Amino acid sequence: MSSILVANSNADYAKKIAAVLRTGGLNVSGVCTTGSQVIDFANRHYHGGVVVCSVKLMDMPALNLPRTIGPGYDFLFIVKSRQTDISESFSCASLILPINRMDLISSVSMLLDISDYSSLIIKKKIANGGFDERQVLEKAKNILIERNNFTEPQAHRFIQKKSMDSGKKMIETAMIILNM
Repeated sequence: MSSILVANSNADYAKKIAAVLRTGGLNVSGVCTTGSQVIDFANRHYHGGVVVCSVKLMDMPALNLPRTIGPGYDFLFIVKSRQTDISESFSCASLILPINRMDLISSVSMLLDISDYSSLIIKKKIANGGFDERQVLEKAKNILIERNNFTEPQAHRFIQKKSMDSGKKMIETAMIILNM
């Protein structure tokens, strides 16, 4: 089972994000204020998950964490509107402050679903046909662009990378993003 970790230099704000995720039915495993706590948590919980993280933590810029922790954890960065140019360099999803509660829950759920989802239902839907794969991919990319501040190439690369990491076809990953 994947873990959800919330990391923010402001402990109260991190607890509020965790509370929102819990009200959305998600199980938050921990709340951190430093990058070293995130690294320690990831080393102890080898099964992976999602880190919801501000750009700066008490002891380091959080932008270094995805490379440090490795591929087991997906990152959802919380950025200020003036930091959107920074978020373009991410290969991770981001949300711009102020955060919409449903966008936060949906984004974390999407990241968990891509790594955990049993694709049997989606494989059956694909086998039954009736989907224009290009259209499904475009819709999924548009969601990532609108909700998670990706550019079109970043959204395409995100779907491509998550598909490769999980052993799924790109259409399966796109359908998970669309929650089909």
